[in-house]
Amino acid sequence: MSKKSGFTLVEIMIVVAIIGLLAAIAVPSFMRARMRSQASTILNECRQVDAAKDQYALENNKTGSVTPVWSDLTPYLKQGSRLQQNNGNDTLNNSFTLGAISDRLTVNTATKTTLSTAADDTFWGPFS
Repeated sequence: MSKKSGFTLVEIMIVVAIIGLLAAIAVPSFMRARMRSQASTILNECRQVDAAKDQYALENNKTGSVTPVWSDLTPYLKQGSRLQQNNGNDTLNNSFTLGAISDRLTVNTATKTTLSTAADDTFWGPFS
């Protein structure tokens, strides 16, 4: 007589159920972390564009009421960067609202809505 060893169907089903449970817990956390990362990237882009607005105003003696266009700001952004080449759009491809020199730029409402589960209005700070 030979003894056959292996796992029973019940044991395999228990392992599959445990893996499924762990995946059900981990996937939403992963998605939220991904959205939070995208929001942080867009917030950083806001800071860069806002700094470019300030630099443009200083170098060209522009007052607070002047509203620059995107082509005015691109020389003040890092050459070849995604932000410079994206024509004023954020990571989610929504446009920034530049506003006048004296105004802060604002994040697009579509971007805020898309990332609302990971970044509330207080997250955006002065760019909301």
